[in-house]
Parts: sequence; C-alpha cells; structure tokens
Amino acid sequence: MEKETRNSIILFLILSFVPMWVFSYIYYIMKSDTILLVMMLLPAVASVITRVVRNEGFERMLLRPHLRRNLKWYFTAYFAPPFIAYFGAAVYFLIFGSDFSPLQSAFAIQESIISTSELLKTLCILIPLAIIVNPIMGMIQCFGEELGWRGYLLPKIGEKLSPLSASIFTGVIWGLWHAPIIAMGYNYGTNNPIAGIFAMTVFCTVLGIISGFLTYKVRSIWPAVLFHASINGMDRWAPSTLFMSKKPNMFLGPDLLGFIGGLGFIIIDVVLIMNMRKWKKGEI
Repeated sequence: MEKETRNSIILFLILSFVPMWVFSYIYYIMKSDTILLVMMLLPAVASVITRVVRNEGFERMLLRPHLRRNLKWYFTAYFAPPFIAYFGAAVYFLIFGSDFSPLQSAFAIQESIISTSELLKTLCILIPLAIIVNPIMGMIQCFGEELGWRGYLLPKIGEKLSPLSASIFTGVIWGLWHAPIIAMGYNYGTNNPIAGIFAMTVFCTVLGIISGFLTYKVRSIWPAVLFHASINGMDRWAPSTLFMSKKPNMFLGPDLLGFIGGLGFIIIDVVLIMNMRKWKKGEI
C-alpha cells in the first residue's frame, strides 16, 4: 500500500476511533439516544476532515446514486433484510421450540393481545408498515456511518486489495469501531465484554461483505445506506420482542445479532463470496 494512502487511512481511523471512545463514555453516563446519533455521524465527519487535511478533494465520495439499471439493488437492500433476518429467527425457533411464546411476549403484553388470531391480524398490519417506515427513521445516522466506511475506507483499502478482501477488512474495522460501546454493555450486555466485541466484529464483517458487494456493484454508497437502515430498523420489532417471553441470548438468537438469528446473512455471504472472489482489483 502506498505511503500516501496508508497515511490517509491512519488519519481517518484516528479521527473515527478516538471520538468514538469519548462519546461511548458519555453515553455510558447519560444513556441518551442523542449521543448514539452523534456517534453514528463520526465516520462521516472523519472522512470529510481527512479529505480536507490530506487535500484529497470530494470527488470520490460515491454519492451519485446511479439509479439506472440498479433499481433492483436498491429495492433488495431496502426490503430483503427483514425476510433474511426472519429466516434466521425461524431456524432458531425450530431448534428451540420452547422459547416460542408469542402470546406471552413483550409485544403481546404491551398491546393487550390474548389470542393467536388477534396477534396474527396485528402483525400482518404492523410488520409491512415497519418494513416500509422504520428504515426511513434511521437514514441520516446510517448515511453518517456509510459515508465513512463504504464511502471512504472501502475505496482506500480497495486501491491495493480485491473487492472481497477490501469488504472483509472494512467490515472488521467497522466492527472493532463499536468496541467501546459494546464493552459497556450495548447489544450484548456486560457479562462478557470480550465475547461481545468479538461477536459484534463478526456481525459487522458479515454485513460488511454484503455492504461492500452493494457498493462495488452500484458504485455508490446509497444501497449500503438503505441496507444499513433496514437492518437497524429491525431493532423496533425484533423477533425476541414479538415472539418470546424471556430475555433472548444475544449471541445465539433469535435476533439477527446472534449466530443462528443471523444465519440468513451468513448464507448470503457464502453466495457473495463465491461471486466476489472472481472480481479483479479496481477502483470504485
């Protein structure tokens, strides 16, 4: 890797990681959703500052949507994640059938639902609306992350590595970036922070391959933004909230953060890896 590129990557990572540690500590104290929003914007800010300091300009930010002939990828990025996630949830409940108790779930109790037919009717209305609306609510935050990870770091690493390798490395770094807030108990709890950081890194690497594929395929960050927003939108209607009465095992499932819960995305990764390994190195 050329010295100039390496120095740019190092500066970008410093500007992304150091503030993340600071804001993670602030979040640990305040538990404010506003802090989470600021944290998700940090990679975008880091990429802009790096471009200014390194005098790189703003031409290669991958902001052009390239909609022509790519609408299928936008549609897939936005609508496919919930179906993939619920595939993993279905596998989990097939294995751990005793955990499936929808009428005793937090959702059923909150909505005062007492019958299976009423629950099905409610979910048939709720889930389609959630698939359409929830990602929109997180679009700005996800743009903040993707402008940094897929809009800056991925092309930089891709200058010397294949698209597949660049996507994997970017995913690993993306996962490690979450380390401080994961260590403080976000997503995986405080019982085993090291395992939580490892699980989050694996999770981000799995998603990073998909995000990298979309970015290279469309030559734009926008499909990755939609994909990211669709994933985050599921936090509001996770399988454990809808179908379980007890606290889920976040390392296992049924939510997509767990190994079984995220099984659908792992299968997608296998397919994409077989495809991307044939791609030659080239600029986005």
